[in-house]
Amino acid sequence: MHSEKSRNTREVIQMSKLVAVKIRGSLDSRQGIQRTIENLGLEKTNKAVVLEETDSNRGMLRKAKDYIAYGEVTDEVAEKVQEKQNLTPPSGGVKSTKRQYNQGGSLGQRDDMESLLDRMI
Repeated sequence: MHSEKSRNTREVIQMSKLVAVKIRGSLDSRQGIQRTIENLGLEKTNKAVVLEETDSNRGMLRKAKDYIAYGEVTDEVAEKVQEKQNLTPPSGGVKSTKRQYNQGGSLGQRDDMESLLDRMI
């Protein structure tokens, strides 16, 4: 039996959207990382995918962080990315394909993922 209180207190949890873009080729990477990048659906450079924010997806993104850029985006930007998955290289280029974002590069988790996507769409 469910009490009336438990039925009324259910909340709808809206998951955040994450977008991942392959920035760097992964030909010489370890097999486990290559498999993770394939499982994310990032076969080619500048290919983008929209993911739900789950622990599993976060783990895969962290594992592939040396080859991709990723971050949270609004639903509006996520829809644009889903319409056009193969993006163009960013206007103005990328800073570095060998350094993490927090070290002045373009790879890994970004706080301003939407600004990168705007330059690529």
